[in-house]
Formats: sequence, structure tokens, C-alpha cells
Amino acid sequence: MADKEHNKKIIIKKVKKGGHGGAHGGSWKVAYADFVTAMMAFFLVMWLVNSLPQEKRKQISQYFQSFSLLDTGGRPNLIPATDLSQIQPPENPPSVVEPLSESPASPAKEKTEAEKTAEAVEKAIKAQAPDLKEQIIVKTEANKVIIEVADSAKGKPLFALGKSDLTPDGLRAMDTVAPLLKGAGKGDLAIEGHTDAHTYPGERFTNWELSTDRASTARRQLEKDGVDPDVVGQVAGYAATRPYVPGNPYDPMNRRIRLVLTVQKPQEPAKAGEGALEASKADEKAAKPAPAPVVEPIPKEKREILDQQIERLYDESIKGNQEGTR
Repeated sequence: MADKEHNKKIIIKKVKKGGHGGAHGGSWKVAYADFVTAMMAFFLVMWLVNSLPQEKRKQISQYFQSFSLLDTGGRPNLIPATDLSQIQPPENPPSVVEPLSESPASPAKEKTEAEKTAEAVEKAIKAQAPDLKEQIIVKTEANKVIIEVADSAKGKPLFALGKSDLTPDGLRAMDTVAPLLKGAGKGDLAIEGHTDAHTYPGERFTNWELSTDRASTARRQLEKDGVDPDVVGQVAGYAATRPYVPGNPYDPMNRRIRLVLTVQKPQEPAKAGEGALEASKADEKAAKPAPAPVVEPIPKEKREILDQQIERLYDESIKGNQEGTR
């Protein structure tokens, strides 16, 4: 009995516990690291694409629309790890080609009120006094219409020699111009008298008095022809100090009456409800959010550094995966 108990085998079972359970192992860390690396690389790529110009984005879009892993030769058609700005679209992209928009013809320049008034004066001269068109010179300067009514050696004198009396031709010249001055505003017309350099004997009557008297005579005649006296804002005589022909102070063209008309731009009447409409437009404009800031493209050197960092992170993640599986 004692021998049997001595030969009896004792079996001891040992249960091996696998760490702290599957949930507390280290395999999930490798998967999480891969996920974080992939997300960081994804957002870096999106940031780079967002910083590219619109033209480069279209090229990238066209590239991926026609992208294929295998081309006709059976070799992989993968994107090389280069600068995104160097990607070129395929030779024959399947995208629809947008038609070229025709450039609209440039509109004709609108004439100013001064130019319109000058044209009306020229037409009236040609119609009513064609024989004086060489002696009535019309031009414009900014918003002014300048009418020079001058003598001419080959033309007809407008004033009696050495006097301020208008000749019949001078009266016709004033009668032709007067209707076009009736619509002028208060003080918009200046009348200037000019003479040549011929002088009078003595000191009591000079070219200053003569030029001033001729300007006053022209003013009285325009008023007789229906021009409102309030239109005239200045009457002045300049003698021979401002010749029409500077190179020849004795030229007959220097004897002239100069009419300077300031043309005011007509004001359009306000339409009903126009003020409220403008106010609503201003409110709408103020309610619009501020435009998004323009993202400037990243320089090529910085993009290359980012590409290198992405490749380094990818290599580290692959290396970590390999070490975790050992």
C-alpha cells in the first residue's frame, strides 16, 4: 500500500496568461500610427493643391480624369514624386474643350457736351454763313467751347478799321452764334476782345480801349439776338497781348472776338424710387461677407521641403510597421 502511494504520479497544470488581454496589446498602436500618418499626408497634399494657381488645378483635374494604371504599352502610368506644378495634362484629355469667348468690340467713345456743342456751332456756321467759316474757328478745351471770330486779309472785316462798330459781316457772325448760346447757364460765357500790334498815335485811346470796346459791342449784339444778359460772366479786352498768330503780331487774324463758353453736364432727373433702390443696394453690399483671403502659391523650394518631409514620414511609418510585425 505504501509502495503504490509512492509510485503515484502528480500532474501540475500551469495556465499561461497572454499578457493583459488582446485589448491591451501593442498591435493597435501600429494601425493607429498608420492612420495618423495617412491623414497628415492627406491634409498636406490638400494644402499643397489648394495653394496652386487655378490653371494648375485644372491640369491636375484633367490628369486624374484620364488616369489609368496601365497604358497601351502595359507599363504603369504612375505619378512621379515630383513637384505638383510640373504635372502636365495628357495630350488628348477627354474633357470637353470650352469655346473661346469672342472679345466684344470696344464701344465708341461717347462725345462730351462740349464736343456736341462745338459740332452744333460748326453746322450752324456752314448752313447760315458758309462764306465766314474760315473766320469763325471753333475748338474745345476740357469742358469749354471756344469760338474765335476773327478778321482775315483775304476775308471780310468784322469791325470797322480802328473802331468798335460791327460790319454787316460781323453782325451776321454774331447772329449765327447767338442762338447756340441761349441755353448757357448763368455766368458761363466770357467775351474777350483782341487786337493786332498796330498802335494809335497819342495816349488817350489805345488798343486796350479798342479791344474792350469791341468786346462790349459783341456783348450788346448777342443780347439783342436773345442771349440772356446773366449768361455773360466776363467781358475783357487784352489788346495785342494774346495774339492768335504768335509769330506775327500784325496778322489780321489777331483782330478777333473770343467767346469762351463753359458747358455744364446736364443732370438727369431722379426716377421714382431710385433713392430707395440705391439705399437697398448699399445695404445689400454692406451685408455681403468679406471676400476670402487669396492664398498665395508656395515657392518651389518650400514645396520640395514639404515633399521630403512627407516621404520621410511615410518611410518611418513603413519602418515602424516592419518592426511591429517582427
